[in-house]
Amino acid sequence: MNLEELVAKTCDEYVERWKTEGKKYIHVKDFENAYLENNITPIERESTLVERLKVLNKENPSIPPEIPLFPLPILRRLAVHLTKTLEIQVNRDHYEYWAWSAEVFKEFEASSQVIKMVKEPLFLLFHICLARLEYTPLTRESQVLNKVIDEVVDEHVKHIVYNKFVIGIPVGAATLEALLKMYIKLYGPEDSRRELEELERRGKATLGRTLEVFEGKVLPHVPHDLHRDVQDLIKIIENVWREYGGNWREVLAQWRNKFMHGAKTWAPRAFGVYTNFVCLILWHTIKEEEYESRRMKLLKRVKLWTEMGIRDFWSFYPP
Repeated sequence: MNLEELVAKTCDEYVERWKTEGKKYIHVKDFENAYLENNITPIERESTLVERLKVLNKENPSIPPEIPLFPLPILRRLAVHLTKTLEIQVNRDHYEYWAWSAEVFKEFEASSQVIKMVKEPLFLLFHICLARLEYTPLTRESQVLNKVIDEVVDEHVKHIVYNKFVIGIPVGAATLEALLKMYIKLYGPEDSRRELEELERRGKATLGRTLEVFEGKVLPHVPHDLHRDVQDLIKIIENVWREYGGNWREVLAQWRNKFMHGAKTWAPRAFGVYTNFVCLILWHTIKEEEYESRRMKLLKRVKLWTEMGIRDFWSFYPP
């Protein structure tokens, strides 16, 4: 089994186990209308990448022990596979992936025009995704720290963090829209750029219309691997969240529109889908040879900070 197959199998197994075993651990009417995050059950201990990789690496050192050690093609595909698990909840795999993605995108900001142009909503979105106020209560020390946090953190901050999935919808939608517009302007064929310019001139360049231009006039011309990955992500969105729209564009647009116009503000994990779509596009804008030349240096720097107990205010990794 290669690494891609291992990742896919683990994510599929996670979803299937929650559907068949989940209600033994957590009582919810249905997963679609419940926001769950980072529960600690036998499923998390056995069927998440962050746990399984550590075990498999001991048996086979060729398997990376953690997500940041994945090669670039797998990091691109991970946006697809981790969208599958969003059918259930946000788990530690998402935290690990989003944190490393954000750290890498920050590293490439100076040399990437597209990252530079969308950095404000992009990094705000990652801060929202990664915001939390509690340590996983697996040790006595973490339980003590959680009590301290509960005492010192302002109540308003708690409400913001606990409802980040609501705040994340408009920020996620805005980030994806800004990214796709920039992608069309930088990499799209001439007719796609003209159509977007006309939509912007008329004040009609909404998220929905931008998605139409991207799918109809840009996607057919992108590199094969990006085309495949976007199509796979589209299939998951249409399969899991089809009740929100007739196709993937309607799903993403309706989440945003219903929230902004007050029709429906409860769409658990929508922010995660937007974030994974953003990650997928941005990982594909980074050249493999350039990433490999800078990856180990970045990992060493992060490891050094962690060992010294230093947390850069602008850092994302570790989550």
